Amino acid sequence: MNVRQTVFAPTVVAMLGLSGLLHAQQVPAQPDQAQSNQAPADSGLLIQTETKMVLVDAIVTDKKGNYVADLKAKDFHVQEDGKDQPIKSFSFEADPAAGGSGKPHYLVLLFDNSSMNTADQAVARQAAAKFIDTNAGPDRMMEIANFGGTVEVAQKFTADADRLKAVVSSIKFSAVATSSGSSGSPAAADFAVHAMLQGLRDLTKGLATVPGRKILVLFTSGFTLSAERMSEATAVINDCNKANVAIYPVDVRGLIAGGFGKASLEAPKVLRPPLRQSTPSRSFVFQTVAFTPAFPFAPQARGGGGTSGGVSAPGGGSRAPSAPSAPTAPTGGGGRGSAPTAPTSTAPGRGGSPNSAMPGAGGCPSASTTPNGTTLSQMPGGNSQACASRNLIPKIPESSTTNQQIMFLLADGTGGFVIHDSNDLLGGLQKIGKEQNQYYLLGYTPPDAKAGSCHVLHVKVDRGGTDVRARTGYCSAKPMDVLSGSPVEKTLEAKITAAQAGPLAAQTGSQSASMRLPFFFASPNVARVNVAMELPAAGLKFEKRKDAQHAEVNFLGIAYTEQGTVAARFSDTLKLDYASKEEAEQAKKQPLHYENQFDIASGKYTFKLAFSEGGDSFGKLEMPLDIDSFKSDQFAVSGLALSKEYHRTSELGAALDAALIEDKKPLIAGGLQIVPTGNTTFTKFDLAIFYVELYEPLLASADPKDLLVVGLQMRVLDRKTGEQKVDTGLFKLDLPPPGNSTIALGEKIPVTGLAPGAYRLEVTAVDSADQKAQRTADFEIQ
Repeated sequence: MNVRQTVFAPTVVAMLGLSGLLHAQQVPAQPDQAQSNQAPADSGLLIQTETKMVLVDAIVTDKKGNYVADLKAKDFHVQEDGKDQPIKSFSFEADPAAGGSGKPHYLVLLFDNSSMNTADQAVARQAAAKFIDTNAGPDRMMEIANFGGTVEVAQKFTADADRLKAVVSSIKFSAVATSSGSSGSPAAADFAVHAMLQGLRDLTKGLATVPGRKILVLFTSGFTLSAERMSEATAVINDCNKANVAIYPVDVRGLIAGGFGKASLEAPKVLRPPLRQSTPSRSFVFQTVAFTPAFPFAPQARGGGGTSGGVSAPGGGSRAPSAPSAPTAPTGGGGRGSAPTAPTSTAPGRGGSPNSAMPGAGGCPSASTTPNGTTLSQMPGGNSQACASRNLIPKIPESSTTNQQIMFLLADGTGGFVIHDSNDLLGGLQKIGKEQNQYYLLGYTPPDAKAGSCHVLHVKVDRGGTDVRARTGYCSAKPMDVLSGSPVEKTLEAKITAAQAGPLAAQTGSQSASMRLPFFFASPNVARVNVAMELPAAGLKFEKRKDAQHAEVNFLGIAYTEQGTVAARFSDTLKLDYASKEEAEQAKKQPLHYENQFDIASGKYTFKLAFSEGGDSFGKLEMPLDIDSFKSDQFAVSGLALSKEYHRTSELGAALDAALIEDKKPLIAGGLQIVPTGNTTFTKFDLAIFYVELYEPLLASADPKDLLVVGLQMRVLDRKTGEQKVDTGLFKLDLPPPGNSTIALGEKIPVTGLAPGAYRLEVTAVDSADQKAQRTADFEIQ
């Protein structure tokens, strides 16, 4: 699988879509926006254009809720990050002159069956059927989807009202519930919320190629959005804005007896299919004498040079060398700096589902302060570039109930509105239906900004007594191949094919370059490879730039097949900035940590990574990469990521936002982010951790509490003699909630009693269905 992203040379920038995409890509042919006063028309042609444009849709109503349809371009003001932007293009979708008449519009009906009880779901589906009857047509295409653990499209876009009504009428059950209720657990509800938000992201991404502004009607009873899930909600909003999707939640609970917003007496019905194997085939004997199930280890501070309170870039990017202080964070294509974090004694959870992170780190305010009307931009640190992604989160009305906060967040962040406090669901749907062509389309040329940055949008109208709804902002995408077509990339390509490793790779000792490539299965026969690298910083070439000492490190990674063809590649630039020359010199005394990710198909490869710190200061690392074949019904173990550092996810904040927005997947287990290392040499006093994922297909469709058992065994062997040095025995894992087949695990490697030498970590997973899988990783004790 070749994951190289299609991009143009740096001198060619693509026209941005409705969502404000800033990365170069192939796009539908559109008129020159600098010359045209009409909205760009959809076309099947593909061209390269040097114009870049952000297109923002805005809906304007008077105080009675009537649409205002007579505004001109001069009546609007568009601000990006608080600065007025000249409007280059303007149109009103309902105006026949703009081509709005007769043009198809697209609407999705999504039923969140994990939150609705049977009665509320029935009412919602009845209202939806009536709405379909009066709205579906050639110019109003509709799609129906359900969430019951995953998002499944039950009916693709069609104008056939009879087919849509037949599909929407049947009650659906859910394998998960977003509320713990009286019989569920908080962990199961948290996983359901995670799955729901991920499902929204997947559905939205699939709508990106559908033309125009799409409406997504979300039928839901809502759910509690914990601080741990705020980064995922931010990523949902960004994905919607990229794909030009506006979310319109419908609170199906209506006016509930006893007060609106009270929980319904009947919980959502959760479907529990039987296990394919109804009884365990054997019993486990768990040995825990030689092994303490939970390690109270504390992270060792390393890295630094970032802004105060920063953390490593989860899942991609880099961590700068440590320095006494560095008010300006290292940045780059995927690079983000981090300062040492305070020690913590929390141990990773033993198994369970991967958790997301709680906002609030990196100088960003905690999301726990945001409900009930306070926006992050109003708080200290909220306007910093590092926290810009959090400015996508809109103000939450004080009148909203706990379960409604997610509704207002998604609606206001994407330009929709919430139907709530009403038993007339059909009337609410009719209001949503009118929005399909009642919007203005405003285009402007955005200021130059680095790839991957987030920007806040605000639209105003010079007419009293009006309200304007528009998206809260957008984040530009960072291409996979940052250096594509540049002279730097050509130089690195020459280095990567050369025989010599380069002076940086030849260095030894604490400043030697090293790399590891742990992999994790993303789908059948596709793995996500985590590149973890430590490289010398002594050769960094700092120069004065503005008010900082600036240096750059460029990377080019290529995975070659056995036939010598390119299977995957990425390129990146890490930018480092320090406040003074002294701090920059201090930073050069410690190794530089770098991370990235790429997807690749199962197979045997040779991976080469070339890097340059400027001038003749370059290096090249090379190692084999063998990815096993993998099927969705296969019991398996991922690669092993070794680590010397971890962080509480509650401390990641906007750093996790950035990772999710870039579609990176940090290594998270039990509420902790494990930072993979490229250096496999430890001392017996080091914190030594490994991260692993177990893939248990029997968890995907059943409640395993009473029937399924999964165990893990850790052994440390002498690599030369094969002698066993440590054996934890088999210990039982806590299982994630139903519907999640991945068990993420972070554990301490017991190295304290090991003498200097070469060792092998052996991790074996087994389950009560007689399935077994094993993985090893080599390391050294110094």
